[in-house]
Parts: sequence; structure tokens; C-alpha cells
Amino acid sequence: MADIKLFVCCHQPVQVPRHPLLFPIQVGTALTSQKFSGFLHDDTGENISIKNRAYCELTAQYWVWKNIEADYYGFFHYRRYLYPEISTSQPYRIAGKPTLHLLDKLGYNNFSELIKNYDLILPIGENMHIPVREHYARAPYHHRKDLELIEQLVKQKYPEMSLALESYFSGTICYFGNIYIMRKEIFYDYCSWLFSLLEEFDHNADKKEYTSQEQRVDGYIAERLLGVYLRYKQDNLRVLELPRVHFEPRIMQRWKMQALNFVLPPGTCRRAVFKYMKKNL
Repeated sequence: MADIKLFVCCHQPVQVPRHPLLFPIQVGTALTSQKFSGFLHDDTGENISIKNRAYCELTAQYWVWKNIEADYYGFFHYRRYLYPEISTSQPYRIAGKPTLHLLDKLGYNNFSELIKNYDLILPIGENMHIPVREHYARAPYHHRKDLELIEQLVKQKYPEMSLALESYFSGTICYFGNIYIMRKEIFYDYCSWLFSLLEEFDHNADKKEYTSQEQRVDGYIAERLLGVYLRYKQDNLRVLELPRVHFEPRIMQRWKMQALNFVLPPGTCRRAVFKYMKKNL
């Protein structure tokens, strides 16, 4: 039987269902005196927990890479899980609190069998209707110069990936959240590649004047690098895209999000236009 571990990254002591696939992990544990009971913590063994303000959920990914053995590794957010629905093109749905009952309805009882058929599972890519490069530059708290720097570093350190990088950054499909499930060998290869680039990025980037939101740049960059890695490797991997479930326990907020998704479905051109107009009016 394959050993599958799906880690739920948390920065607060939220509810995570006691499902055999799910392992809650506290991120940035080294930066706080509070340790969440019943959670794994990213500040033991070999770790970069102290970098959490810049690396976000990546401190959990690094810790798992260095300290945990499994056949398949997955990473979710405490409010965003992948679920095994292969017949939908909708990137995500909105639900209330995560519960075992809800996970059963979403197909988690058979999730393991699906995972074992693939090397890499990602969220359904969202069409932003502008190039990835431009979308990054326009996003709040993001800076074009940081993406330009990581482009230079990829081309210098991994010149064989230059075409894949240009193809992905020129396209309009984005993979958000640093959410994925990978077979062990792919996960190790991806982490070695990703963290070598981020280490080089940290040595060269100028972040002195960044706000706390802008300091999260390593996490922002990694979201785009996952797409580059996929583009370079996809012809030799069994890849699947699955929808996410977004958990929103506040009823009014959940209804608003559901209404927005009904009127302006994620990934549609009219949603992209709406977001652009809202930002610029």
C-alpha cells in the first residue's frame, strides 16, 4: 500500500478533519511561542521555519522534504484542499467548514487510488486572460523586478528550462497556492530545484523597503515556478488537474463568494474584466 501524506499548512489552530490522508502542520513555528496541539511543526529537524514571513507555506514543504518519508507528498492550505472530481472544469467550489462528512461527499474515500495513478496532481489552472508575467506585475504586493530576477536566475542555473519558462510566462494559465500532490521522486527533484533558486533569489533581491505583505515574495515567486516546472516536465509525467474546495465558515461571506462564482465563474474572461475594472476605477 502506498504511503500518501497530504499536509495541511496552517498559521492558526484551525479545524482539520481527522482523515488518514491529512496531516496538519503549523508553519512559521519558530516565529511564535504558541505551538498548536495535535499539529506537526516546521521548526524541528532540518528546517527554514524562521523564513516563514517570506516563504509562507514553503517552510512546511521544506521541512517535509528534509524530515518525512512517504511515497506521495501533497500540500494544501487550511482553507483550500484539492478533491477528486475529474469531470469538472470549474477551478474551485465554496463550502463551509472542513468535516469528515464533507470530505466523504467530495470523494476522499477513493482519493488514494486516484493519486497512485499520477506523478503530479495540480489545481485546475485558471485562465487570467493576460500573460502570467503581466498578471504577476499587476497583482497587489508583487513587483515586476522580482519576477525578472527569477527569470534571469532560471536561465543562468538551468538554461535547458529557458524555453519552458518563456512558454509558461507568456501564457495565460496560472496555478495558484503552491498546492499540489507529487510522487516521491518528483517531489524531491522539484524541491531541490525550487529551493536552490529561492536561495539564489534571496542573495540577489532587494527587499529592504518591502511591507509585510510584499515580504512574502518567495511564496509568490514559487507559485509561478511550479508552472514552469510543470511545463518543462509535463511530456514525461502523468499529470492531472483537480478542483479545489475553498472553506469559508462565515455564512454571509460564503454566500457572497458563491454568488460571485455563479455570475462570474473563475477563469472566465468576464471575471478577469470585472477584476481589472474594479481595481482601476
